[in-house]
Amino acid sequence: METQSQALHPSAAGLVRDDEDVRDDMAYFRKLGIPYEPKSLVEVLTRHKPKSAMPIACHSLADMRAMEAIPVLKSLVDFPMQDVKATSVLAVARLCGKVETPWLVECLTRKGTLKGYVLWALAAVADPRAYAAVKAWFVPQLWKLERNPEGDSRGNVVFAVAYLEQMTQHYPEVSELLERFRKVAPQLPGNIPSELAFFTRMFSEWEANPPKRKRDA
Repeated sequence: METQSQALHPSAAGLVRDDEDVRDDMAYFRKLGIPYEPKSLVEVLTRHKPKSAMPIACHSLADMRAMEAIPVLKSLVDFPMQDVKATSVLAVARLCGKVETPWLVECLTRKGTLKGYVLWALAAVADPRAYAAVKAWFVPQLWKLERNPEGDSRGNVVFAVAYLEQMTQHYPEVSELLERFRKVAPQLPGNIPSELAFFTRMFSEWEANPPKRKRDA
């Protein structure tokens, strides 16, 4: 699995789970008295009980390749718990890949979804069909950041960049947008530069040499 993750784009590699993760999840559900099998974990998501177990059930079902869980996972994308919103959309991406690109694109404009995690799912899937939607989301954000680098405190833009950098062969015009972003990126606040280093290729050198903001220089 490690070898596989090394060949993936960083946004997709970030979703790869190892055997220790699975063992931890099995132990977690064992303590709750819930069998670690698709039927029982789908029931956790359907009944919303226990709520604290729902995020773990989402990625466990993806680990199991439980395709029967897709309908309930999709129903949770605007659930009133952020961890559930996040893990459900990522689980759908892991299970379905490009098959669910139209649904992921819909989630990008749907009220109540976590846009950063939808963009992460789209970056991991890397389907060129999503380009128009991601570009439509990204361009206004880029304008905002060019005026005020503090304008994306959540760092949603990280995964838009992770997606767009994979589209340069399909849509050469994206290179100009990425170059505009490159100019503002060193001034982004908080953990955003380190997330760019971890989840993108164009900023991977920042892992060893993080940028200094002008105010910190």
